[in-house]
Amino acid sequence: MTSSAPGAAPPPLPPRSRPPARPTGRSRRRGCLIALVVAAGLTVPLVGIVAAIAIPAYQDYLARSRVAQTLAATAALQPAVVAFVEAQGRCPGNGDPGFEPAEAYAGPGVAAIVFGESDARVCAIELLLQDDRHEEVDGHRLWLEYDVAGGDWRCSAEVEARYLPAPCRG
Repeated sequence: MTSSAPGAAPPPLPPRSRPPARPTGRSRRRGCLIALVVAAGLTVPLVGIVAAIAIPAYQDYLARSRVAQTLAATAALQPAVVAFVEAQGRCPGNGDPGFEPAEAYAGPGVAAIVFGESDARVCAIELLLQDDRHEEVDGHRLWLEYDVAGGDWRCSAEVEARYLPAPCRG
């Protein structure tokens, strides 16, 4: 250890570095503006892509729900057909007791319902679908056919399978 002479000054401290200058308010705003422009530039195309996928999917969903709603509304007519076949021994037609004219059944999603015998010689309920907002469904037909021997109902349609409820896609 070295001893320093009395009265000698300690060695000088190294010079202090100055803290970096803080950005002025103007340059901070410029950085926020750039970040905002970049975020908007990335968000707008992303929203466009999502909309391009979501809107058609939603329209398909609405058309499917309209067909399913119409089919569910006609479920009450099936027991009437079965009862008529058991009582009369034949398929009912529009105008038979308990069955109105085809246009009397018009309502949400259906323009008319026709009762009768199909080309396959089974009792059938024919639904004329109506949906002005979805041309994929509007004006097409859906059939519910009753197999008297088997006692079960089958569903078929002119509509694409993707618009049909699961029981009708077979």
